Amino acid sequence: MNSPADIEVSPISVVVPLYNEEKNVQPLVERLAQIFGKIGHPWEVVFALDPCPDRTEDVIRSLIAEGHPIRLVRFSRRIGKPLSLMAGLEHARGAAVVVIDADLQDPPELIEEMVRKWKEGFKVVIAQRTSRKGESFLYLQCATLFYQLLEKIGDVHVPRNTGDFRLMDARVVREICRFRERHGFLRGICASAGFSTTLVPFERDPRFTGKTQISFLGALNIALDGIIPFSRTPLRMMAVLGGILSASALALGIIWFLYALVAGFSGQWSVQLFCILLGLSTGIVVGCLGIVGEYIVRIYEETRTRPLYIVDEIVEAENARPSHHGHMR
Repeated sequence: MNSPADIEVSPISVVVPLYNEEKNVQPLVERLAQIFGKIGHPWEVVFALDPCPDRTEDVIRSLIAEGHPIRLVRFSRRIGKPLSLMAGLEHARGAAVVVIDADLQDPPELIEEMVRKWKEGFKVVIAQRTSRKGESFLYLQCATLFYQLLEKIGDVHVPRNTGDFRLMDARVVREICRFRERHGFLRGICASAGFSTTLVPFERDPRFTGKTQISFLGALNIALDGIIPFSRTPLRMMAVLGGILSASALALGIIWFLYALVAGFSGQWSVQLFCILLGLSTGIVVGCLGIVGEYIVRIYEETRTRPLYIVDEIVEAENARPSHHGHMR
């Protein structure tokens, strides 16, 4: 556990997973410098970089050369945001860690309030969106549906309208890094870890420049990563659905038999009924197999014991290198 003295002299790490953000990196670092200068607290930035075709890496290297407290962790191949975020946490050395995106939709200025809550004793401080500017109506409706579904069937409580933007104490980060999951859904993992948590509301800004790097399929994958590893409800729904289907088929069979006894057997009617039942049962079976397949794929990926990621290179400024106070975890 960090003592008050350790908290004051140890840096706060800011972990930023990024891909194709060359125009956003410098404004982000400049705003972070202003914020921590105002707070009067040492800090560092850990950029977890997926290899990308633009000049993001060059911009980060130039900022390191200028003396900003930056640690660049570049991966050997693109591994996606969830996993690069978890890798960034493993390379953070602060007494507390802030996770934020590079697009500046989440205002870095909120870190001042997060640090205040942390010093009051909260181990996790989560930013909660009260509005989301610059995002499509369809995306917002899908996000609302996702949180409602997660709230109803999830095994852990994930607050609504929250993303990865949060501050976590080094103790929490240490425990989170023990979750060796390839599909790392930080919101769910953080909720699973527990610890005292508070929320800080804010209005989300539009992207500073560029467009979102998350496609529809990427958002769908994140949604599945948030539901499947943290809920047994889909499997239970399959069992209930199977029971309902069996009971319905039995009831229809009884009704058909009694009707046939009274009105006489009709070959054409029985064929139609058979086709309807066959189509219904086939659709349900295929849907259930799809759900089971999601679990099986994840079990297979977790049991292959491949490395979660491979770091190609780490570049860091002199003032971002560990000292006797620098590694609190």
